[in-house]
Amino acid sequence: MGEHDGHRKRLIAKIDKGALEEHEWLEVLLFSALSRRNTNDIAHRLLAKFRTIPKIFSASEEELTSVEGVGKSVAAHLLAIGNFYGKYYAKSEKYFVGKYTSAEFIPFVKQVYAKERYEVVDVYLLNALGEVFSRRRFTDEDSGAVALQPEELTRVIVEESPSGIVLVHNHPDGRAEPSETDDYTTNKCQVVCSFHNIMFCDHIIYAPDGVYSYYNSGKLKEISVEYSMQGVLGKTPKPTLE
Repeated sequence: MGEHDGHRKRLIAKIDKGALEEHEWLEVLLFSALSRRNTNDIAHRLLAKFRTIPKIFSASEEELTSVEGVGKSVAAHLLAIGNFYGKYYAKSEKYFVGKYTSAEFIPFVKQVYAKERYEVVDVYLLNALGEVFSRRRFTDEDSGAVALQPEELTRVIVEESPSGIVLVHNHPDGRAEPSETDDYTTNKCQVVCSFHNIMFCDHIIYAPDGVYSYYNSGKLKEISVEYSMQGVLGKTPKPTLE
């Protein structure tokens, strides 16, 4: 078995766990177009040019073939996937319908995350009307060690330009009570959101015993004061007259 075959088997094994990272999903989708070639480098070049997978699948043949390693056959493969998804699936997919409110979003979280077998971290992106327009998932092959790093959230914000975010993750075998790591992640997310002038609406934790909301608990309000950019950098003293 060659090195590429071993790598492909490892990626395929991660599919069932939902543990593939963004570039790895793209690698897997390119397997059938490039059966005897390492698709990792092409996946990274595509993401470097188009920034997100949806933009790759909405690109033209000319735009796709401008990427090194992407010929007409690979471009046709990507175009076919993009068009198939758009016609048969994308229109029916809704992460959350309607304007975001905590009262309506939490029942949605209970329904969706009760089905998750592994720990995941999801960022829901809200537009200026408060509607969820996208979701970005962060997970790991080790289901007990997922975390959202500040630089990852920054990348999502720069790429998607949301007006607000909602962070959701689950404790599939634990309790909904937040851990020190959950508090740390919430603090850092608030700093990032404050820096980019977007609303950090909530961090919600799902577990079999219930749901915890940083917003509903009042904890997010405290965090938003302490971990705003003003709080982190220190308040500028008011000038005084002598």
